[in-house]
Amino acid sequence: MHKTVATTAEFLHTWDSRINFLMADECVPFSFEFPPIEQIVERLVAEQNTTGIEGQLRNTGDRGNTMEQFRGMSFTDLMETSFQLRYPDVTLLDRPGDLFAGFTEQVLVPWKRYLLDHGFEWDRCYALARVSGPNTCTGYHMDRSNVLFWNVRGHKVFHGFREPDRWVPLTRANDEREAQIMPAHMSSQDVLSYEVGDNTLLWNHLLTPHWVDSPELAFGINFSHGGLRHNGRLCRYEQHLYNTLGRNPNENWLPETASAVFQKGL
Repeated sequence: MHKTVATTAEFLHTWDSRINFLMADECVPFSFEFPPIEQIVERLVAEQNTTGIEGQLRNTGDRGNTMEQFRGMSFTDLMETSFQLRYPDVTLLDRPGDLFAGFTEQVLVPWKRYLLDHGFEWDRCYALARVSGPNTCTGYHMDRSNVLFWNVRGHKVFHGFREPDRWVPLTRANDEREAQIMPAHMSSQDVLSYEVGDNTLLWNHLLTPHWVDSPELAFGINFSHGGLRHNGRLCRYEQHLYNTLGRNPNENWLPETASAVFQKGL
């Protein structure tokens, strides 16, 4: 049941499936040379915009922010504790000589051009950075975004379900984070897990239940897409969100990253 999508034709056919899949070859029109992971960790710990969790909850998402307990810690000391870091917008550190200098031109622009060239539009598309310490987990949750997960360095295990609709039907699409709890009666046969290593990309569909284990130090980039439409059509779960809310939930969420704004700058 594991799947790797390596052509644009396959991606156009599969992008709105609730079954996670890997992406490769022509579906990944970018590359980037990142600094050493130690340098990334130390910089993100010092950044005020970085949030953090201990990463020890597995059955439900960790909604707290324990970043202050990590402030001022050296890389060596951090390796002795349990931590996960999240930086909300990679482009904020894309300046000459800065941590992610050149990321917009080399990664974000080619990715957005690829989407536009193949009939996609969006209300939100931005990249955030994540660092996971050894033996940590994101916890069970569902994202209100279509996410392209780029595991840049390290080893992770990305878990989802073989039949997501069985565990989270359309009627539960509006569940708040507090209600997102790992089902008690699932078995290993119900789970679809991907082992991801260096420079591996995985597409995770909006509102698909998942959790990610990090047995070792890992760094990655998440591309978050809201209101993603192909030839004007939203995916089924996002259309349900729009219908039940009676409005566009993405219109005030980083509107400066919308495809309409991007096109004006070309």
